[in-house]
Amino acid sequence: MVTNDPQTIIKIVKNQLWENCDLLRSIVQSSPLAIAVLDIERKVKLLNYGAETMFGWQEEELIGKCYPIFSEEKSLLLKRIQSEEIIINVEVILKKRSGLLIDVNFSSVHLYEDHQFSGYLIICEDITKRKKAELDLKQSIRELKDIKFALDQSAIIAITDPYGKIRYVNDKFCEISKYKRSELLGQDHRIVNSGYHPRSYFYEMWRTIRRGQVWQGEVKNKAKDGKYYWVQTTIVPFLDESGEPYQYVSIRSDISKRKLVEEKVRLLAYYDELTNLPNRTYFKNQINQVLSEDRNEQIAVISVDLDRFKLINDTLGHRYGDLLLKAVAERLKSNLQPDDFIARHGGDEFLIFLRNVSYEDIKAVVRKCMKSLQLPIRLDQSDHFASISMGISLYPQDGTTFEELYQKADIALNRVKKQGRNSFQFFESTMDHSLSRELQIEKNLRTAIDYHEFTLHYQPKQDIQTKRIVGVEALIRWENREIGNVSPGEFIPIAEETGMISDIGEWVLRTACLQMINWQSRGLQPITISVNLSVRQFMDNRIIESITTILKETKLNPKFLELEITENVAVHEKEYVNQKLRELRDLGIKISIDDFGTGYSSLSYLKDYPIDTLKIDKSFVDEIIKNGDSSIVRAIIAMAHSLQMSVIAEGVEVKEQLEFLKAHNCDQIQGFLISKPLAASQFETEFLMV
Repeated sequence: MVTNDPQTIIKIVKNQLWENCDLLRSIVQSSPLAIAVLDIERKVKLLNYGAETMFGWQEEELIGKCYPIFSEEKSLLLKRIQSEEIIINVEVILKKRSGLLIDVNFSSVHLYEDHQFSGYLIICEDITKRKKAELDLKQSIRELKDIKFALDQSAIIAITDPYGKIRYVNDKFCEISKYKRSELLGQDHRIVNSGYHPRSYFYEMWRTIRRGQVWQGEVKNKAKDGKYYWVQTTIVPFLDESGEPYQYVSIRSDISKRKLVEEKVRLLAYYDELTNLPNRTYFKNQINQVLSEDRNEQIAVISVDLDRFKLINDTLGHRYGDLLLKAVAERLKSNLQPDDFIARHGGDEFLIFLRNVSYEDIKAVVRKCMKSLQLPIRLDQSDHFASISMGISLYPQDGTTFEELYQKADIALNRVKKQGRNSFQFFESTMDHSLSRELQIEKNLRTAIDYHEFTLHYQPKQDIQTKRIVGVEALIRWENREIGNVSPGEFIPIAEETGMISDIGEWVLRTACLQMINWQSRGLQPITISVNLSVRQFMDNRIIESITTILKETKLNPKFLELEITENVAVHEKEYVNQKLRELRDLGIKISIDDFGTGYSSLSYLKDYPIDTLKIDKSFVDEIIKNGDSSIVRAIIAMAHSLQMSVIAEGVEVKEQLEFLKAHNCDQIQGFLISKPLAASQFETEFLMV
């Protein structure tokens, strides 16, 4: 017989029954309770197995010694034992032999022999596990309360019975549904049904939760005031002993704002927000749908690029860039038929596809688009000019999928950009080979300066009346060890597109200035040297600083330097260009407009700019003899002189051209009739040592 009842043990020991009965003594010894009998000095007379196990001391160690669990002589517990006849189930903390503290249910009683006080009976029950369980339970209850509080503060909660009747809702539910709690309790969720979802949606929900599985989904509900709202919903079924749901707890979060954003994103997924044109994804879907049909028709895919758009953003800012994109999009769209399709591909690129069109039809549409952009675009009370480059591929000869047609159109577009932009080109099979060469040129161009592969050749400028050499144009030449001689017409566009033109341009300017200093230091005939600036170079905010630094380094007097810019630069951004030109003029540098007449001429711009010289493009000079058309050349000369500018004609190759130009008072000429571009030493010998 084993007992862990302190009251039974007290009765047995107090009446000294255990001393005369082996059975009762066995009960005391085998009890899991820690039992100790102490004399009046609190020395151990008996220690059962339970006490040995609980505290770690053996009976034979402690017989006749003080019980060590009372290590502190003045402890409150010790005082109570001495003063109180009986103590039952007082919770205390005692220390084991190992030093470990344990929770104990402590009982004690005074013992008497022949009515004389003879000692103490001490009984201890280890309640450490129970206390931990109680603490864990309290912690769990506290956590549950905290969780409920947190959920009530952040989520929309409802609890229903197995049939869906609402038994509990929190404040958040009332707040979003606009119903009072009293209006919701006893109802089912049909009270907030919006009618948006099909019946099958809720059928699947009920089928899931009735099987005891959690259901998650998005639900559109209707509030009492008629407004709709979306909730992300999780429904958790709680099961009874038989595995059947006895209630459902639904936890919801308001996702109405997110759904509004998603709806907006869905609408924008196929349209460009800036231009309101379809985007690339929509374009691709549309053309793939057309291509999937068995059609016996020619389709054109046109890749359109807004020329030099980066310069607009860099000089005027993104706001102007966005306004320009919107204006260009409107003009392009206005030139298309209802069956045609235009999209913004991204950045400054647009895509067009034309259905059931002939070769001539395509060219007519392309020319209309380009012509529409020749008129100035009004942005914030000022005029701006834009041009486009267009590459065209045809279905089925160039490809049968969107990817193939777009790739071929893009290759054709790149060809246009390499040839000077503001034009269009149909894809040709030879362009694939050209693209490979362009990549090879780009790779080698990156090391050309370091490997000293560039040289300058010099072409003289002659005064048409005195025949005296008054200037020279520095022209870059490139001989690569891998691909041989590469013409500027090939590598300059690539340098501009990749950004390498800035480093190359600085090299050309520095080398030309150093060559002039070399000639001057040797007392050779003083002349002006002309250096070309690309659009990208000129529009770089650091251009003035770069030129000033080179002039200081080389010690060249600025009056001997002339910078040539193309007409496209001159009409690009009036205020910016005017400011930079005046800063250059203030340095003493001369300014020349190269290839005049090939861009978008504007007399109003020219008269405001500090320009010294207009340079007539070779194509107009050729017309003098080729077609007998000299009207443009005469007009340019007359206009330049009226604006107090000098005129130089380039590309003069025959005497008839020279005579015409001389007769119409052109100031200077340049071309093969005088000399081709020469290496520095040869130019020096033929034109400066005279």
